[in-house]
Amino acid sequence: MHSRQSSARHLYLLLLSALIVVVVSLFGTLSARTASAASPHVDMMTLNSEINPASLSFLKKAIATAEGDGSQALVIEVNTPGGDLASLKSMTEAELSSTVPIITYVSPAGGFAASAGALVTLAAPVAAMAPTTRIGASSPIEGSGADIGSTLKAKLENDLVASLKGIQDRYGRNFTLAAAMVTKSASYDDVTAYNNHLIDYRASSLGDLLDQVNGHTAILSAGPVTLHTASLSVQTIEPGLFDHFYALLLDPNVIFLLFIIAMIGIYLEISHPGIILPGVAGGIAFVLFLFGVGSLTPNWAGFALMLLAFVLLVMDLRLPAHGVLTVGAIISLVFGALLFFNSGGPYNGPMVNPVVVYSMAAVIGLISFALITLVVRAQRRPVTTGTEGMIGTKAVALTPLLPEGRVSYGGEDWAAFLDDPTASVDEGCEVQVISVEELRLRVQPVRYHYPVLDIDSHSTTSLE
Repeated sequence: MHSRQSSARHLYLLLLSALIVVVVSLFGTLSARTASAASPHVDMMTLNSEINPASLSFLKKAIATAEGDGSQALVIEVNTPGGDLASLKSMTEAELSSTVPIITYVSPAGGFAASAGALVTLAAPVAAMAPTTRIGASSPIEGSGADIGSTLKAKLENDLVASLKGIQDRYGRNFTLAAAMVTKSASYDDVTAYNNHLIDYRASSLGDLLDQVNGHTAILSAGPVTLHTASLSVQTIEPGLFDHFYALLLDPNVIFLLFIIAMIGIYLEISHPGIILPGVAGGIAFVLFLFGVGSLTPNWAGFALMLLAFVLLVMDLRLPAHGVLTVGAIISLVFGALLFFNSGGPYNGPMVNPVVVYSMAAVIGLISFALITLVVRAQRRPVTTGTEGMIGTKAVALTPLLPEGRVSYGGEDWAAFLDDPTASVDEGCEVQVISVEELRLRVQPVRYHYPVLDIDSHSTTSLE
């Protein structure tokens, strides 16, 4: 007992130490991003992932960093296929309310600002594109790529067009082309966008862009600001540890795998109490699962089915169902996961891969059937410990049993009495334990069976 408590204490200390290291690293990473620069410069961040809560969080940090370190401007290098509308709305709000001038630059050559990325590009006071880049195709669709209902689509399009009109009018840019990106899924190359004043500049490189925008008057929420960016150094703002971790947790496949880890860990802890490590890992995975779910639009009926699957697995260990409940748990898990992740409403972002769901359901089933097999075998195995384990074993008489006396069992001296009070056993003879009554053994003599010589009646040998 003492050894188990000591091991558990060491495990908890190790986990606590790891948590402290992670927290300190996070704070160190974040604080490095907000350090003030000593000389005039321009900050730059890269938006080359989907537009989602993780990229939104990174954008807000970059704006806060540029506002805090005296940057002359924040350049956002855009190369994205788009993303969800909720994150887009928050991104445009952050750009429009920024106190530091923001320059969006669709780059590198061959890159594109598609869908929501196009609207993020146009929300900046200064919008530019590199040669052979594209912008547009911003019609709202579902996360799976399918069209949404006509009524909902019309509402979303009207809202996006109204937002674009306010933004393009504010910066004196072409609204008609911008609106066509939403209503007609129009897309434009850099030459068309620049010649029709959908954007402000075309630049072959970041240095070329900073030279061109030098002296440009950017319209901010607080008023116009003249840019002084020629020959300034560029400081790159990189995503921190939390940004990478957060982006990972937004993947529905990762979120589902976290639920599976939590399910397996807690299930093993329940089936084998005292192991500790699976329970701790399962608990941490479940908390991370809940954290990741906060960025989704899930169907909670599916979550109920996923929890039902876990309950059925536990019940199959406790009840003599012999795997029937496990089959129900697998079915509940598959339908629950697909319902939970893949039917959360319009434009719900990436969906979970059904192959991942089927594979993990098979793994859960194999683990459950293996544990059930072990439990059944243990139940059928003869008891070898305690008083029940003594039944049917042998002891040696230390004294004659007439019918009471003393016997040696497992190296211990026991009081014993014969089951047949009329019988007797000599000292040194073996007896068999029938039952244990309080502190006395009820025994009977061991009867040995010797082979009997069978004389063939047809043998030619006779005895006289």
